[in-house]
Amino acid sequence: MSRSSATLRAPVRLPPMPGEAAAAAACPPIVMARARLADGQLRFLSPDGFARAARHGFFLLQIPDGLDLAPGDRFVRHFHRPAETGPLAGYTGYRDAPAPGPYEGYFDRPFDQWENFYIERRHWRMIPPEVARMGEAMAEAGIAILRAVLDRVGIPADEFGRLTGRLTEGGGHRMLAFNHFRPDKPVRGSKFHRDSGWVTVLRSTEPGLLAWIDGALCAVDPEPGHLIVNFGSAMEVLTEATATPIRANVHGVVRTERPAAAARVSYVVFLDSDLDQDIWRWRPDGPERLQSVADFAVQEVGRTYDADDANL
Repeated sequence: MSRSSATLRAPVRLPPMPGEAAAAAACPPIVMARARLADGQLRFLSPDGFARAARHGFFLLQIPDGLDLAPGDRFVRHFHRPAETGPLAGYTGYRDAPAPGPYEGYFDRPFDQWENFYIERRHWRMIPPEVARMGEAMAEAGIAILRAVLDRVGIPADEFGRLTGRLTEGGGHRMLAFNHFRPDKPVRGSKFHRDSGWVTVLRSTEPGLLAWIDGALCAVDPEPGHLIVNFGSAMEVLTEATATPIRANVHGVVRTERPAAAARVSYVVFLDSDLDQDIWRWRPDGPERLQSVADFAVQEVGRTYDADDANL
């Protein structure tokens, strides 16, 4: 990783990742802004909602009308199990599935309780069609949020496509990621990290996510009827010179301490630019190209899964 990279942030010193009992006692929950999508428009429910979301890097999104999360809830609890026939055919056996592309497939993280299955939109034919339809709806919600945020910070709409690698125009990188945290592994849940892309739309139903906000570890707890949205590093880099910089906060998952049958699960849609695109910073006189997305991905993703807790 180049230490001269224009996008490499200053190191953040963090305490070790706690277990879930210690986190519940010591890490107060942040009061996240709440928003909903109405006719493709992002509406915050309080006057300071957008400002809080920008500072925290997180907000709660009311589950959009018509978004059925039941297929994802089913898939995330079974993807890691051996292939079965019958009702779970198509929901199991992904531990042995071939990796269809870069950063895709099944991963057993050696330093974390995490095991994941990542799959990009062009390969969603590999998963049950109802799960793919859910992924499309989650991605469209995230792209509506992306467009609303870019507009809110003063970036002209005719620049959206170039700056986001065509994500706002129907292209880009849309990755479904399913996470299973194994309590039998006596290691951290996941490393503290920043997401690398634009917007992450998260489905989580129980506590365990922590973020470094205003100099303290805080719980980012789910709320019934809502998704959690967080901003990634591409958004932070693009907006850091605007009047309303959007933060990509460092976050991670506590060590799960419970019976294996009650393992923690979650899933997300990551929204990124394609690897052949560029990373930009918006300045008063227009966009400044900083780095290729391919190099940015190596820099950001590589340190998300390594053993060094201080490598942030």
